[in-house]
Amino acid sequence: MKYFLFIDHPKGGLDTVSEEKEERIRSYFSGIDTIETNLTLKGKEYKAVIDYAMFANLTNFDCFNCVEHCCGDAPAIFDKKIRNFILENKESYNELTKTLDILEQLGNDEDEIEDMITEEDVLVPSKYLGTEVDLCACAYTPKNGQTLCSLHSICLDKKMSPREIIENKPLICSIWPLEIILDEKTNTLYLTLPDDFTNNFTIENFYTKSCINIDFAMSPIFRRENPGGFLEDDFKPFIVTYGETLKNVLGENIYNMIKNKLLEEEILENDDFVIETEQINKVLT
Repeated sequence: MKYFLFIDHPKGGLDTVSEEKEERIRSYFSGIDTIETNLTLKGKEYKAVIDYAMFANLTNFDCFNCVEHCCGDAPAIFDKKIRNFILENKESYNELTKTLDILEQLGNDEDEIEDMITEEDVLVPSKYLGTEVDLCACAYTPKNGQTLCSLHSICLDKKMSPREIIENKPLICSIWPLEIILDEKTNTLYLTLPDDFTNNFTIENFYTKSCINIDFAMSPIFRRENPGGFLEDDFKPFIVTYGETLKNVLGENIYNMIKNKLLEEEILENDDFVIETEQINKVLT
């Protein structure tokens, strides 16, 4: 098994699922109700086993009031479409990230910098990443220590649709924290979320993620560093906060399968699907 979203992580090896965790995954999914269907991701079709009840978990992606660096890692080898998007929006990209200015200050001319964006796995030479270029080359810090995505911000400024936003970011950046585990032998994807029941095999630690753990978000430990935002009333089911994202990544059909199951089993009600602004459309004010 592999952690699907980390298969093309530049650091390598982060997709590895240990034998112990693989046993836990199989045991967990064999003991719960699931949706079984087909799912196309990254241009390939897989069987999918979906832990649909998890999509009702309360979430609040209040990134503008969080100082964690969830979006700070260089998460994937960037594809050609994203590289072209950066080159087409160089001024906006550099205004936010200062990445091009840094590369120029390090002695690179315009052609060399363009070659880096076109050819380097993470847009800049790895020797610069984490040193001169801190975090991801697309990350930026607007105020108070938050870490945001320049690609997402540029898309919003250009009034792009959710589908266009997703197409111009690495998949992991759009769909995180959804946990997707690949069983290569059976060509099957297992979908769930980190929580109390899955934390012993998910790659993310549920207990330290305020956006998916309301108890941690309300704790004095978290509030010491993040005094604003993360209001309790703003926590909504994952399928609601990530509605458009799920529709565009998993497909409308699978989104509706999950939604209908949650309604049929009275895990959620129709009123739960009301939200002012979904995560993908939030704008920093």
